[in-house]
Order: sequence, then C-alpha cells, then structure tokens
Amino acid sequence: MIWYSAKSLIFIMFFQGCLFYSIRGSLPAHINSISLAPVINESTEFSAAEILNEELNTLMVNENVLDIVLPEQADSRLEVVILSVTDKPYTVTLSADLGMEEVEEWKLTIKTTVTWFDLKRDEILFEKKMSSWGSYTPGVDIGSDNIDNDGDCPGDTNQDNCRCCSGDENVDDKDSDETGSPRESALSISVRHLTEDIVNELTNTW
Repeated sequence: MIWYSAKSLIFIMFFQGCLFYSIRGSLPAHINSISLAPVINESTEFSAAEILNEELNTLMVNENVLDIVLPEQADSRLEVVILSVTDKPYTVTLSADLGMEEVEEWKLTIKTTVTWFDLKRDEILFEKKMSSWGSYTPGVDIGSDNIDNDGDCPGDTNQDNCRCCSGDENVDDKDSDETGSPRESALSISVRHLTEDIVNELTNTW
C-alpha cells in the first residue's frame, strides 16, 4: 500500500484557532443583549441546524457573553446560515495488488454565513463566511482509538490542531463527547468548534 498523505483517525482544524475569549467590557455601551435567530439550513445535512442551534445557545449562556432575550427586546441579533455540509476524500491509498485507489479518510466541511446586527443603530456589526472541517475514517470506533478527537485534553500544547500529544484525560471512554459513528462525531465536534469561532468573532469585533 502506498500512502498519499499521513493517516489520522479523526481530527478537527479550525480557521479561528482553539481559544475562546470573553467579550464583556469590549462591546459598545448600547449593546447589552442579543437574540439568537434559529439557524437557517440550506444544506442537505438535516441534523446540522439542530446541533448548531443547541451548541450556540449553550455556549452563549455558559460564557455569559450577552443577555439572551426575545427579538423584540434585543439590542442585537445573530443570524447563522448553513450553506453546505460536504464530504470529500481526504486520505487516499493506492493498492499495488488491485491497481486502484481507495479512500481511507473523508473530510467533512461545514460552511456558514454569520451576521451580527446592531438593532439600535440599524447596522451590521459584521458579516462573515465561516467554516470548520474534520476528518473521519468510516468503521473506526472513536471511543477506543486513543486519540483526543475533540481537542479537549487539558495537557494539550499543540495549538495548530488542538489535539493532545499525550495523556489519557478526556480521551475515548473517559470523554462523553467521543461517542457515535466517526462521521457523526466529526460533524458534532466541527459544529462545536465552529460555535466557538463564532463567539470569538463577536469578541474581535470591538
């Protein structure tokens, strides 16, 4: 077998990095609340909007970024549109015996448009296309692959891809996030980190 690229089981890369920053104190004085519009899903991945809605609401509440209120009470509104969720070959092998290529890993990419509206001044605070992707190997049990698939190991020092270099905390069966099929996990983890990127973008606006 000839490898075209290095093989990994699942890992996530993110355009905005892996750190989350609080935005309290950096917003203009008139922005104290936000309404989260239901995610619009233009893709064929029907579960993506539900996962993104849940992750975004949870992170905004947990981090106490802004008061989440009804649309008619809000100073601002956040809208997210899922443009696509696609799977493309990522790692390909060539079988010398069969003389044909085989896909070992797939790359799942979620693409969105994120818009934050200032309702008080009737203007757009930012509008940006944002995406995240992860790779997965069909048929692999991510609950026993000895890889920190969602990059939440506290000993992680590799900020390029947010993966643990060693240690067994928050890995495999010790991490409740590392469950389900490889593709489902790649989608879920990608959405989670995309959500962090969105909130980070709020922090970087001012």
